[in-house]
Amino acid sequence: MTEPLVDAVIFILLVLSAGFGGIGVIGLLVFPDIRTRMYTATRAPLISVGAMMLAAILYALSLFFAGGGDQYLTLIFHILVLLCVVVVANVLVYRMILGRTKPVSSCQVSSEQTEERK
Repeated sequence: MTEPLVDAVIFILLVLSAGFGGIGVIGLLVFPDIRTRMYTATRAPLISVGAMMLAAILYALSLFFAGGGDQYLTLIFHILVLLCVVVVANVLVYRMILGRTKPVSSCQVSSEQTEERK
């Protein structure tokens, strides 16, 4: 069993994780354009997952120092690998969506306008 202070910090991190996850969902539903939705849908869940992973690492460390075995160090290693995968995937998806939603410049001349000038 972990200490009450560690349990309180883990609880706070998990509540923050749920809160930022909810912000991400609400942002997808409320914001009007694709750019604000994209920003909310990539940043808030990343903070949510980070807080959840930090809570799991803190839990594993507290049990390891309380006399646990090597399985807690393995858990920490797996969490860090998962964190790297989540961050890389988030950046790739963000760039892909950003590349597909480039605004069209209003200063461009359409082909109909060039034909009318001739």
